[in-house]
Amino acid sequence: MRKCRLTRIIISLISNSILLVLLSGCWSSRPIEDLNIIVGSSLDKDGEGKIKSTLQYVVPEALDSKSDGDNASKPYINVIGEGISLEPTGWDTTLSRQGYIFGAHQKCVVISEELAREINLRELTDLYFRDIDIRGSTLIFIAKGEATKALETSEPNVIPSLRIVEIANESLTSVIVSKTPLIKIGGLMNSGSSFLLQLLETTDKGVKFSGGAIFNGKKNKMIGSLNPQEVEGVNWITAQGKGGAVKAYTKKSDGPTWFQIESIKSKVTPHIKDDKISFDVKIESEGRIAEYWNPKLRPLFEEKNVRNIEKATEVEVTKLVENVTKKLQNEYKTDVAGFGNEVRIQYPKEWKKMSKNWDELFSKAKINYDVHITIRDYGMIGKKKK
Repeated sequence: MRKCRLTRIIISLISNSILLVLLSGCWSSRPIEDLNIIVGSSLDKDGEGKIKSTLQYVVPEALDSKSDGDNASKPYINVIGEGISLEPTGWDTTLSRQGYIFGAHQKCVVISEELAREINLRELTDLYFRDIDIRGSTLIFIAKGEATKALETSEPNVIPSLRIVEIANESLTSVIVSKTPLIKIGGLMNSGSSFLLQLLETTDKGVKFSGGAIFNGKKNKMIGSLNPQEVEGVNWITAQGKGGAVKAYTKKSDGPTWFQIESIKSKVTPHIKDDKISFDVKIESEGRIAEYWNPKLRPLFEEKNVRNIEKATEVEVTKLVENVTKKLQNEYKTDVAGFGNEVRIQYPKEWKKMSKNWDELFSKAKINYDVHITIRDYGMIGKKKK
């Protein structure tokens, strides 16, 4: 009897102990009002040659406010620190704000073009890779002019850092650079590959996605830029476009036809002969007619008219990829379209020798493009292709 009673007491004590642990909550938690939640940051060069770091904090009470217009409070605050590197600038900003600095929700880092051209990107991002709070999914952008201006807006209830990331994540277009989080950039820098980062431009209407910044894989510094149409050309080569449309003319006298992209496939085939390298690039895309300015009312039901639009679109896409290839080979002598990676995969032995001076070899390579466009849908005017 005593033994049973003792057993019940022990079981009761164990159960109560477990409940106390489960119901006690997070012992290390902090009240949200005591946290300085970082959602974005920017890096600039100040007048004395130091690094100017701007941290953007969320102001939760401003988001809950019902006021609007001129009386609305900004849902964010920007705090600036300066130093010879990022660690001292971080302490500088910490001393200007009371409360715990919480960086796990940082979504983006915007770096000025001036800084990206002068300082190795590996050095600029070293702290972000080592900080246990900052996640590998944090996106990296380059700004024309001052980076800190990209973290400002006059619109009420808008947090600039979050808006920039939302545009990068949700935009269905081929004229922006594919997302480049910290973890991806780390891999590119380790491989010695050249790459593109999204360029931002601050205008009177807000932040604009405005082309791509070219980074040399050996130096990890920005060496030039591509405009949005040239970025679109790279996305056709790599098949990384997420949508968008191509404007084409079947005849100069006709209005434009817009081909809306639904899918892109690309196959890059390298050839090596007598130490010379060439590429055959086959690009295929399916889509629909988004808009058709058709003064002569040519019916899209007829296969002949459909094929004319497909051919006109193929011509425009070929121009896009050939123009950006010419610029990369002749002006920058830098491969940001992944040609070297295809050589590495298909010719691993040869790549060991070629990788040392790949950009030079790339600049001399002959690249042939074969573009094939298929229209599958015409909207409510016409019929689907079988």
